[in-house]
Amino acid sequence: MRGWRRWRTERAAGPVRTGKAADAAATDGRPGAARADRQDAAAGRTPRPARGPRAWREARADLPAFACLGVLVAVLAAVATAAPPLLDRAAGRALVDRIAAAQDERPLLTRTVTFAQPVTGPAGEGGTRLADDLEQAGVDVTTGSPDALDGLFGEPAHQALVPAATLDAPRGTAALSLLHTTEAPGPAGYAAGRPPRDTGPGGPVEIAVSTRTRDALGLRLGQELTLTPRVARLDTPVVVTGFLRPDPAARLWRGNPLLAEPLPADRGPVEARALIAPGALDVLLDRGLPQLTVEWRLRLEVAEADEERDEAAARFAGDDGRAALIRALAAYDRASADNFCATTGSPLCVYGSHPAERPTRTDEVQPLVRDFDAEWDQAATVVSFALASVVGVGLAAALVTSRLAVRRRLGEHRLRRARGASAAGLAFSRAAQYAPVAGAALAAGYAGARLALPGGAAPPVWPAAAVAVAAWLALPALTWAAVRDRRPGPRRRRGSAGRRLTAEAAVLLLAGAGVWALRVRGTAGSGASDPLVAAVPLLCGLAVVVLLIRAYPPPLRLLARLAARRRGPLGLLALSRAARDAPAAVLALLVLVATLGAAVFGGLVTGTVEEGRRDALEWRTGGAAAVLTDAAGPAADEALRRTPGVAEAVRVRLVRTDLTSAATGLGQRGADVLAVDGAALRRADPGSAAAAAVAGLGAPRRDGAGRLVLPVLAGGERGEARTGETYETEWPGVRVRVAGRLGEDAVRDAAFGPLYGPRGEAPGADRPLLLADTAALAAADRERAADTPRGTAAVLYYGTATPAALRAAAPGTGYGSPYGELLIAAEERAADRDDGVLGAIRGAHALCAALAAALALLTLLVELLLSAPERARTTACLRLLGLGRRGATALGVLQLAPFALAAAAGGLALGLALPAALGPALDLQALTGGPTAPARHPDHLLTAALTVGLLALVAAAAAADAVTTRRTRRLAALRLGEDR
Repeated sequence: MRGWRRWRTERAAGPVRTGKAADAAATDGRPGAARADRQDAAAGRTPRPARGPRAWREARADLPAFACLGVLVAVLAAVATAAPPLLDRAAGRALVDRIAAAQDERPLLTRTVTFAQPVTGPAGEGGTRLADDLEQAGVDVTTGSPDALDGLFGEPAHQALVPAATLDAPRGTAALSLLHTTEAPGPAGYAAGRPPRDTGPGGPVEIAVSTRTRDALGLRLGQELTLTPRVARLDTPVVVTGFLRPDPAARLWRGNPLLAEPLPADRGPVEARALIAPGALDVLLDRGLPQLTVEWRLRLEVAEADEERDEAAARFAGDDGRAALIRALAAYDRASADNFCATTGSPLCVYGSHPAERPTRTDEVQPLVRDFDAEWDQAATVVSFALASVVGVGLAAALVTSRLAVRRRLGEHRLRRARGASAAGLAFSRAAQYAPVAGAALAAGYAGARLALPGGAAPPVWPAAAVAVAAWLALPALTWAAVRDRRPGPRRRRGSAGRRLTAEAAVLLLAGAGVWALRVRGTAGSGASDPLVAAVPLLCGLAVVVLLIRAYPPPLRLLARLAARRRGPLGLLALSRAARDAPAAVLALLVLVATLGAAVFGGLVTGTVEEGRRDALEWRTGGAAAVLTDAAGPAADEALRRTPGVAEAVRVRLVRTDLTSAATGLGQRGADVLAVDGAALRRADPGSAAAAAVAGLGAPRRDGAGRLVLPVLAGGERGEARTGETYETEWPGVRVRVAGRLGEDAVRDAAFGPLYGPRGEAPGADRPLLLADTAALAAADRERAADTPRGTAAVLYYGTATPAALRAAAPGTGYGSPYGELLIAAEERAADRDDGVLGAIRGAHALCAALAAALALLTLLVELLLSAPERARTTACLRLLGLGRRGATALGVLQLAPFALAAAAGGLALGLALPAALGPALDLQALTGGPTAPARHPDHLLTAALTVGLLALVAAAAAADAVTTRRTRRLAALRLGEDR
């Protein structure tokens, strides 16, 4: 039995020489080499490595495969090493940009202190100057930052605001508030005159106003006026010393819109603001001003220059960096409160001669960082799928290349196995031969990754070592599997089929369990560090390949039977060989399916995020060119309506009221009442669902008791308001009658977005929702009490007005401005295109797709090299039988066509189904914002291009293989005496 098994092994390896000829063939003539191999095998030792000419010949034979494996290990090591730090650095840069953009709109870190009348007399009469006390208080209130914030804070700026007082100006009465700030411009910022200076106790207070305030109030240089405080005891004379030139780009003007332009009022005086010198604060306190509010504004200097931006990005990189930033900000908040009044040496909080209250603190950086952290976790989850596909494709390529290396030395290994060498010894020998190559490639990949990382970072080596070890183990494992003892005959075939079925069932079960676990558990922390997130796409790809391997051979066999009835052998041969070779091409199929699936998935996610961001932007801007919110008066609205290019302006409102059923007396708390000018909205947006819904409502009417009844539509997820019923409101003399139901498209109309905010709940998500016309709600305004809250309102501006024209029409708008906040859709789109999170997703998927495509091409070429001898012999036989060159090329193309189509179908199915399979684990709403989760938006053009690219990749590999096969001599591919 042992002799028969050895005979079959040697016959499978080819013609076997015996005696001295065999020893010479196996050992290149080394005396005693065969005997040494047998002695090593008998002693259980690893076969001795070859030396001399034989070693050189073996090295030359293994050089192409080892070089390819070395390149793969280096690439995988570089990707595993550089990807996490680069992603963390991208997150840091994106967070820095978010903080810088938010600080440009509003102050994020403030400390506000109220100072009272001096307790030891006026300044100069035993009291201290308030300017000196503010300097000491500023040191106490802004110091104490932890080491993690060193170098991030710029010079703190403070401003002291004196409440508005009555000013009798030449063109009417104004409510003028006075401002002292350390950010006041110098002489270069004045269109005329000079900055205010300190004056004596009996002199007038010098003020400076903007040129727009000058024109509105009719002021002139040197003009003396009287300021009558509403709370002080004495009138204060003021003198105009300069006119400021507003600069919309400067933080001073963005944070003090009343300083740039006065606010006209429907009734009462115009509101305006003027600059004063620091000494004027003491004069005003001496004249009876009871208290003074001072605000320190701190700014994180994170994006003033590229060096600062990179340094801050390195600090905020990774989950640990962002967590450290939040902890440092919280510690700084506590330290600034503890340090205040700690150096005064008094049980009372007194700075100099001025009592001070404990500071009130605001910190909007921590919520911003937490929101960004949640968004980046989802971005990292999306990117991790692309990275996992690259690593999986690279390991599959290493496995296929190892198969090629095993195939080239299989004859020699089987001969040595027949002479007594153990399978484990041969595997260990191959592992020892490959170890220097893998080690050098690991070192090269890690060093290259470190060079690519900015700042000389030293990432951990274990991810690179893990993928390198996995690629290194492929060669000895395949060598052992190729030369180990196997059962002969039918028992071997039955065992192989059973093992295959078990492996396929295990893959399907693991894929299903991974998807289920990810849907139930979600991601653990950052998706980039969650092994389940990285494993699920590869398991799903394996499951798709298993199904493909089982699914597409039977149709090919059926087509082969049909082709046998036709003339010509090409169809029969190509389809039969494609069906027979399907199980052997599982690795190549996995590589192509994973590559295309990851690319399609990346395009689907990117397209969904981009489309979802556009929808969220429309929600924030109401679907209009611009939107004005939180306006205290009509001045900005009237100016914007007159802007060239504004075709229509639509007003929307939101008020809340409790409802009580007039029939049953049951109440509902906190119903949202939305109101829109239906006629104006129809003119501006004919396709608006909300405008169409409001069009069917009638006018308000009076009931028998004289109460006003508003017709409304009810909608939302909590639709407790019933059609046809009448409800009491908390507004005196006003009822609502539900005239019908509100459709879902009308509830989600973008016109209502500015009323709920970018991250607010969708209308009707957590409370009853009613929709009325603005004319009806205006009638209710006239009925209800004056102290009833009027809710929020926004004005939508449609048309083709440019952002510059809109900003010029309402220069005083901004965060916290009484003019309101103006949001322009074009500016928001430009800012969204530059968003760092979306850019990181795009860049990572593009780079990973290109790298995976290159690895897939390499894998496909190696797979074709594995099957090249068999196809060359088949082609040579057919050429001897009269087949032409074109026919031989067509045979190769037809044989690869089913494989390519199966790979394209599997990749498309995997990429399109993966988001739905992951379910809640892939929360794209965190990346898009908006009230609802974004709908899937596959990029059909990109998907078609990727599919065509995959087919072109297979065609290119087939063409290269055809050229190689054509150069092979026809008779060299045949064996003497071989039956085919």
